[in-house]
Amino acid sequence: MKMTRQHFQAQADLCADILIRLNASANISLTLGQIDDVIEMYCDMCERTNPQFDRQRFRDWVLGKLELN
Repeated sequence: MKMTRQHFQAQADLCADILIRLNASANISLTLGQIDDVIEMYCDMCERTNPQFDRQRFRDWVLGKLELN
């Protein structure tokens, strides 16, 4: 099944939500490097389903939700 834009947006929201919860539950601040690592893992998975996947758009979406953009 090819993932649609809505699927990728849902994945980006999920990625951001996970990062927000990790930050809150661990009582530590994740570094930008750690956040980027998680985003890149999501991007790798998404790119396997659609070679036209836009990594930068995904990253911008997640960072925007984290208010780091």
